[in-house]
Amino acid sequence: MSWVRLYLTVEGQTERRFAEAVLQPHLIQFEVDLRPRVVVTQRKLGSRGGIFNFAKLRDDLIRLMRQDRQPEARFTTMVDLYALPSDFPGWAEAKKQNTAQQRIAMLEAALEAEMGDPRFLPYIQLHEFEALLYCDLSQLARRIAKTEKVFAKLQREVDGLAPEEINEGDATAPSKRIIKYVPLYERLKVRVGAPAAAAIGLNALRAGCPHFNEWVSRLERLPETL
Repeated sequence: MSWVRLYLTVEGQTERRFAEAVLQPHLIQFEVDLRPRVVVTQRKLGSRGGIFNFAKLRDDLIRLMRQDRQPEARFTTMVDLYALPSDFPGWAEAKKQNTAQQRIAMLEAALEAEMGDPRFLPYIQLHEFEALLYCDLSQLARRIAKTEKVFAKLQREVDGLAPEEINEGDATAPSKRIIKYVPLYERLKVRVGAPAAAAIGLNALRAGCPHFNEWVSRLERLPETL
């Protein structure tokens, strides 16, 4: 098998740092060279981060795929289902589905069709990056002083919910629940989010988040597609 050069487009610096700390060293074992990058939203201004409308994500991905047309190149995404822009392909039909899993399957299929490149593998995070942190909230508590008790309270609030089932409501999305108990997290997200996820460990993240695990498994198998 040959090495795969895999470009991962993410929404922000937290996800990029997570990819560098957790996914990159893991995928090297499978001969996958992961290259995380933050989506370019304003090319002339050099702005990066956030997906306010689908056109910016699509145009950025198209430019990237044109820059590397080689057969060993692959492309994937890590974008949040929470606050996904309404012009995202398949969104109108996806909203009619009963479960988040059904919605995300329809959205990923629509994104794959929209991009029209067999080298592209879509991934949408249920429901946002912070869902991964619910695999072990104590790792956040260890990184934000004097928050052990409030994170324990948050844990009790979500007991019985799998991390990927914590929903996309304006007040109940994974990050919004954390900020409700620890407002400081909103400013510390980039500093503490990725290290907390890395401390939880990829095995635990995969065990607690089936959709995330499915994506990582597909990335591991990419060299088989060459």
